Amino acid sequence: MASRSRLRGRLVALIVIGWSAVASLAWAHGERTQEPFLRMRSILFYDCQWSTDRLKVNDELVLSGRFRVFDDWPIEVMGRPETVYINTGVPGPVFVRKESFLNGVNMANSTSLTIGGDYEFRVKLRARAPGTYHVHPLINVYYAGPIQGPGKWVTIEPGGGPFTNPEKTLMGQEVDLERFGLSTVVGWHLVWVAVALVWLVWWVRRPLFIPRYILVTRGAEDELVSATDRKLAAGLFVATLAIVVIGNYWAITKYPITVPLQSSRIRVKPLPRPAQGVEVDLVKATYEVPGRTVYLDLKVTNQSAKPVRLSELTTANVRFLNAAVAKDEPGYPRDLIAPSGLVVEPEAAIGPGETKLIHVSATDPIWETERLALLLYDPDSRFGGLLMFQDSEGTRYLSTVGGPILPTFNLKAL
Repeated sequence: MASRSRLRGRLVALIVIGWSAVASLAWAHGERTQEPFLRMRSILFYDCQWSTDRLKVNDELVLSGRFRVFDDWPIEVMGRPETVYINTGVPGPVFVRKESFLNGVNMANSTSLTIGGDYEFRVKLRARAPGTYHVHPLINVYYAGPIQGPGKWVTIEPGGGPFTNPEKTLMGQEVDLERFGLSTVVGWHLVWVAVALVWLVWWVRRPLFIPRYILVTRGAEDELVSATDRKLAAGLFVATLAIVVIGNYWAITKYPITVPLQSSRIRVKPLPRPAQGVEVDLVKATYEVPGRTVYLDLKVTNQSAKPVRLSELTTANVRFLNAAVAKDEPGYPRDLIAPSGLVVEPEAAIGPGETKLIHVSATDPIWETERLALLLYDPDSRFGGLLMFQDSEGTRYLSTVGGPILPTFNLKAL
């Protein structure tokens, strides 16, 4: 009996642990369920920052960073990024977006992106509802859907009062957008609900199904609609038109100056790149399944004026850091960082004008937990990422890397 009790206890514990793991995965935005090639070969986010991870209702959160449009953009599946829109991934209206900028340009409209270009974004949010939420930068791409950046848990605490969203109109009037026009909206809903109820009650006051079915089977459908029914229908039709005309006149009189919703596109140029950088060519890429390691053989040419070393590999919002070069950033989501997951051989710096073959290994269970290893099951198993090189003064040089990747099974690791 004791052994059965222990077995039952262990089974319950396993169920609880498994359920907790599944719940933790589903608590965010499901970004791990998006296909790996979409996350690795579309928008590569980097330098993402959250101004705070704890604030109160009515406080502001600034979400900023950069992203590169990957050179090997999967055009066959996603089309070209000719219509995109900057947004944020949050669970519902828990924030209000006050402003957003792309390379300093106001992004009230959509824009197009240049493949291979770098862009800097900045979004200001105002906390609306208390709770703890996963907050992402997000790029909506026409035909492809949302491409989410890294997500961080942000806690909103109750403030000293209710949420307000003050704004000044073009006429200089101070209004609270959270409640502005609320009585008008409620009033119009009540008007149309009343019209709908009159029409509904008129028809349901009489027997509905069986008597009407009998009339239809007898061929007496014309008796279902009486002359009074037709008069009521005509009266409601005239009343509806009158309400619409009067309401339109009232709105024009009360709000003579209005600006329609903007639906045009604007042109935003990518950030300029340095004339001299680091050029990378992929020689070979493999993924060791048992060891959860990506191996890259790279041909690197240093075109800058100073020796450089590889400090980081970023792909699908996951950062693999070379502990000997890169500094850990405490503000970045910890679950998306492999602090010492990047190993470079040889370790020596690459001198100016030098071309060197280096072997890079990125090891961490995060390949599995972020479901990136699923790219091996795609018909076109190709990966993408962003390499960051750094010189002795801390200057960074960014270069994309991507291409076919093959799985390997190292039996010794088993």
